[in-house]
Amino acid sequence: MTLTLLIQASNGVPALALGRGEEIVFDSSKDEALNGSRDYRMLLETGLARSQSTLEELGLIACDIGPGGLGVTRTAAAFANALGFARHVPVQALPAFILLGADVDRGKPVALLRRAARPHVHFGIYADGKLAHYEHCTAQTAQDYLSDLEDYDLAGNVEVEGHAAPLTNMATMETMLKLALTAPLPDAEARAYPIVEVLE
Repeated sequence: MTLTLLIQASNGVPALALGRGEEIVFDSSKDEALNGSRDYRMLLETGLARSQSTLEELGLIACDIGPGGLGVTRTAAAFANALGFARHVPVQALPAFILLGADVDRGKPVALLRRAARPHVHFGIYADGKLAHYEHCTAQTAQDYLSDLEDYDLAGNVEVEGHAAPLTNMATMETMLKLALTAPLPDAEARAYPIVEVLE
């Protein structure tokens, strides 16, 4: 059974996991000593050792491409791309808002908000199993849009006045693995390119 490497970092707290088939066999975010480390090589080596796996078993790399923290997202993508190139393994690019939306989805729209350069935010709506809306806009524009929604869940790192706090700012690795395995298999030379904001 092949191994899938999963990397999430756009929330600002890097995490690396390994999946064997449909099961997570290592997740750095569950280990207090490893959580948030930016030493991806060390995380990968630790994960391989703990799961009794080898790099030769690696068949897919899935990388969160944001939007979110630009520096940390670029670093994660650079590691994923370099490893994919060296091992001749495809890199599956997964937008963070699709990961978050799928993770939080409980049958009603999910509003997704992450900080960007002030006064802007990354804003999205996940509904009916897909990212239905995304824009880089001012916080006020996002608030005005959400005022027209009757009921929704919230994810990300921006609070909305009069609404419960965001449920999470990072998808579980189980959700990420499921999306990576159900997405079309990318070309062997596919690489991840982070979503960036356009400064006005």
